[in-house]
Amino acid sequence: MHILLGILGALSVALIWYCRVKSAREAAGELVGAADHVRLAIRRFGYLRKNKTHPADCVDDARLASAGIVAAIAGMDAPLSQAEIDRMTAEAGADPAEAVDIVAFGRWVAGQCNTPEEAVRRLVSVVHDKAGPDAGPDLLAMVETVATVDGAPLDTRETDALETIRRGLGIA
Repeated sequence: MHILLGILGALSVALIWYCRVKSAREAAGELVGAADHVRLAIRRFGYLRKNKTHPADCVDDARLASAGIVAAIAGMDAPLSQAEIDRMTAEAGADPAEAVDIVAFGRWVAGQCNTPEEAVRRLVSVVHDKAGPDAGPDLLAMVETVATVDGAPLDTRETDALETIRRGLGIA
C-alpha cells in the first residue's frame, strides 16, 4: 500500500510541475506575441531608427506622435487600462487594424522615453512640424477624453503636460 501512495505522490508532483511549466510557456508566448505585434507595427509605418538619435525624434508621422503623446499622458497616473487603450483605438480614426497598430506604436514610442513628460516634449514638436498648430485642439480633446475615460479627473502632471502641448503648438 505504501508503494502505491509513493507512486501516486510522485505522479501528483509531476502533474503540478507540468502545469506550472505549461503556464509559464503560455505566458512567455503571449509576451513574444505582443513584442512581435509592436515590431510589425513599427515596420508597417516605415519607421526608421537613425543612428545616435532618440527613437522619439525619428517619428515622422503626426498621427504616430499624437498616439505617443496620448499614451504618455494617459499613463501618467497609472499604467494604461484596457478602457484607455480601447478609447485610444477608437480615437485613432483609422480602420480598426491600422488603429491598433497606431496605438501599439504610440505606446512603444512613449515607453522609449525616460518619463512621460519627456515623451510629450519630444513628440509635440513632431506634431507641430508635420500637422501644424491646427492639430492642437483635436489633440487636446483626444488626450482629455482618453485620460479621463476611467472617471478620474486630470491630475497636476497631466494638466502640466496639456500646457506643454499648448505651448509647443502655439495655442493660447
